[in-house]
Amino acid sequence: VAILGTGRLGGNYISSVNASDDAETRVVAEPREEQVVDLKVANPNIEFVASYQDILDRDDIDIVVGTLPHWLHRQAAIDCLRAGKHVFLEKPMALNATEADDMIVAAKASGKLLMIAHTQRYFGENVKMKEIIDSGDLGEVVMVNAMWVKPLVPDSRPEWMLDGSRGGGMGQMDGTHLIDRLIWLLGDDIYSVSGTTSNYTHPHLNSDDSGQHFLRWKSGVTACITRMGWDHGITEYGADYYFTKGQAKHRRQYGSVGETGVWVEKGNEWHNVPFDDIDSQKVQFNDFVKAVVRGDSDAPTPMAHGRKVIRVFDATEESHRTGREVILEHLMS
Repeated sequence: VAILGTGRLGGNYISSVNASDDAETRVVAEPREEQVVDLKVANPNIEFVASYQDILDRDDIDIVVGTLPHWLHRQAAIDCLRAGKHVFLEKPMALNATEADDMIVAAKASGKLLMIAHTQRYFGENVKMKEIIDSGDLGEVVMVNAMWVKPLVPDSRPEWMLDGSRGGGMGQMDGTHLIDRLIWLLGDDIYSVSGTTSNYTHPHLNSDDSGQHFLRWKSGVTACITRMGWDHGITEYGADYYFTKGQAKHRRQYGSVGETGVWVEKGNEWHNVPFDDIDSQKVQFNDFVKAVVRGDSDAPTPMAHGRKVIRVFDATEESHRTGREVILEHLMS
């Protein structure tokens, strides 16, 4: 396995790759020498190179893990797929649906797997909520409030992450997480998207720091996404679900704030629901490796799913620009 990039997540993937059943980290590609000084000391058996181009012709690399800035996703994924590598790529898939389509074409032409690391479906509390929804014990889902509000702390982020033209902003970073989770839990038959995006709390930035979006499914289910990167406030990360026969909610601790858990309403009181703690990064990557070994025709999280998430994200941006509801015939159109 070759890992591309060592930014906010790249270094973490070394242990996740090495913990999988049938893979090991051979190479890390990172042009910034200062980023790999400690990693080289901690991992003397791993080779470090300055560019991902250096691994494309290597026969000892079967899988590439991409943890690159968002604006580099499309080209790096296509280059690796054309070189005959399976690609496991951090979310979001691309800057827009057109780029995502290019990547899918390259994956199909190569016969290699492309998977976007949407980790929400591997979080223990989200797995439990899907079990609650699918069980039907609370009836049908009527509406959902999904939220992620947290401190932005722009000074702690790389420059590109604050530049909307390069995939920066809270929409690409956090909004795609919430869209992914809603599609996984409620289905991909989203009919329309409306809402607004802003940078009210950080007007000097060339990227959004907040947004509120309204999604409608063809079934009649609705969901509201509220996301914000503020200077001051109380962190909230999770969702509230309203069913025909009850309510449920989940939350996730972020930093040192909040409590990870799942609760179901009974007798007008919240009751805690136990769930399994999952090392989402390790389990997700191991599932991808197993799919490669089996010779599956698509990844555990299908590559089309990453495109669907980006299509909904594109619609949130279009609705903000036009001030109108965006009708979606199909998330692959």
